[in-house]
Amino acid sequence: MQQLSYRGGGDLAIEPADPAPPAPGLVRVLVHSTGLCTSDVYGYAGVNDRRDVVLGPGEVLVMGHEISGHVEATGQPVAVNPIYGCGACARCAAGDENLCARRTVVGCAPAAPGGYADWVDVPPRALHPLPAGVSPEWGALAEPLAVGAHGARLAAPRAGDRVLVVGGGIIGLGAALAARRRGPDQVLVLEPNPRRRALAGRLGLEAAAPEDVLGAAGADGTFDVAIDCVARPETLDGAISAVPPRGLVVLVGIWADHVPLDVSALVGRETRLAGSYGYDGADFADVVAWIGRGEADLGALIEHRVGFDGLVGAFEAYKNRELDAVRTLFQPRLDPTED
Repeated sequence: MQQLSYRGGGDLAIEPADPAPPAPGLVRVLVHSTGLCTSDVYGYAGVNDRRDVVLGPGEVLVMGHEISGHVEATGQPVAVNPIYGCGACARCAAGDENLCARRTVVGCAPAAPGGYADWVDVPPRALHPLPAGVSPEWGALAEPLAVGAHGARLAAPRAGDRVLVVGGGIIGLGAALAARRRGPDQVLVLEPNPRRRALAGRLGLEAAAPEDVLGAAGADGTFDVAIDCVARPETLDGAISAVPPRGLVVLVGIWADHVPLDVSALVGRETRLAGSYGYDGADFADVVAWIGRGEADLGALIEHRVGFDGLVGAFEAYKNRELDAVRTLFQPRLDPTED
């Protein structure tokens, strides 16, 4: 049995996994698919230090938080919600486990190994049974789609609204799909990559190039709400210009820990800026249920698959921009001849 071990400073290696049984209170899930998230790639590539600062001397981090699989004891197919709180604080009592100061995020700390492995051990409340007929591959999409859905819930578009979603990656697409379910008049995805714009179209979404919407003067308040799933300086400026005075911009993406902000525009327009972190359990459950209804062909999001033999190479390819698949799935039991 194997895992992908990260030791900091870009040091990734496939190593044997500890065969010990799950700790008390945890359930073992045999991994079917784990998505390669940009946050993991950024940590490996040194874009930020979020995956390094959690490591103590000699510690190993097993990343991977977009997980689906089968409960070892029962065979039940599940999607795994990797965020869970302490269960005792006011935030947890309110259902906001994503905001718990003592929350655990599977795959983001050495004490909670993630899904780039043959198995993952999680508490029972992290398990969301997949509806009958849903591919385990689609179960691995629940996590990033839930991130987008949480941002859309905070944006709270209403009937008659125009919604701008900045970024056509999987989180932006998840935000757009979730916003559309709320019934606004328009949901428009801004994405510079024509291939990703075409993918948005395959999902039934409207997409455009940023320059065709924002232009030199921005969008001039033509959208009721904007959801920025990129959070580069230019996308944040564009989102602020896209909403009217006192309009709402929901910030989901984290391109870097510190991003320049046009404070004059923000203050002068009294723009409301809200952060969106992860999702809560209700968001995750809603997305799993929506996936089960089959309202969109999510298979289009899965553009690449790798087993253990190709996992380190996939990280390197994303780092070097040789791979830009919306979602690559790691599948520990993948036959190398299948993809």
